[in-house]
Amino acid sequence: MTVIAHISDLHFGADDPKVVDGLRIELRENPPDLVAVSGDLTQGARRWEFRAARAFLDSLGAPVLAVPGNHDITPYNLAERFFDPYHRWRALIAPETEPIWRDDRVAVLGLNTAHRAGLHWDWSRGRVSGGALERLLARLASIPPQLRRVIVAHHPLMPPENAPRMVVAGKARRALDALAAAGVDVVLSGHVHREYTRRGLGDGCPLIVQASTATSFRLRGEPNAYNRVTFGADGAPIVETRVWTGSEWRSGDVAR
Repeated sequence: MTVIAHISDLHFGADDPKVVDGLRIELRENPPDLVAVSGDLTQGARRWEFRAARAFLDSLGAPVLAVPGNHDITPYNLAERFFDPYHRWRALIAPETEPIWRDDRVAVLGLNTAHRAGLHWDWSRGRVSGGALERLLARLASIPPQLRRVIVAHHPLMPPENAPRMVVAGKARRALDALAAAGVDVVLSGHVHREYTRRGLGDGCPLIVQASTATSFRLRGEPNAYNRVTFGADGAPIVETRVWTGSEWRSGDVAR
């Protein structure tokens, strides 16, 4: 059995210390095989925020795979944003923005959907660039066929069924078609601070698993939450949402 704790949108700098402590205790008492972080570790990409995020991840006692979100690129130092947008990430979180982790059951691969700018005013919007997709597909091609394949990205690739017009990552449909063809089983993401799980469109499309903010007080109508994704003997993913009640984490929805 392989268990992945999917946490997202930590937003250190806009975090709730009580929830942070509660999540640390939860994950240490029920340790996963991997903690997958789908972006926005910081609120403003300040160095002290990255250090706080790194200290939290180091305290969990489990391997961590993290990808950056739009908040993890500095909005203050424009020279750094445009010429070296992941300088602080590489110095304080990890040397790569598209990491990979695997065991004997699952392969987990990062996909960086954050961008320094766009042809619109809202630079928080992400996209799956052609280069990022090409790199991802090349790495997927090298994964042994018996392993389940999980992708971690910040921006959602599909909206929830009850909000079909929600903005998703640019080029998301092209990416989903390619991921389905590559045999991807699950896509984990965040950004919108909403939890939902749904199947993609078409045969073989991955299970879409969105996470709410795990630790920030920047809630959008939902409580803090994270997902536990379990791959059992048959290889099929089971997604349990764990919800913060104000004093403890409790089981919410379960999806298969």
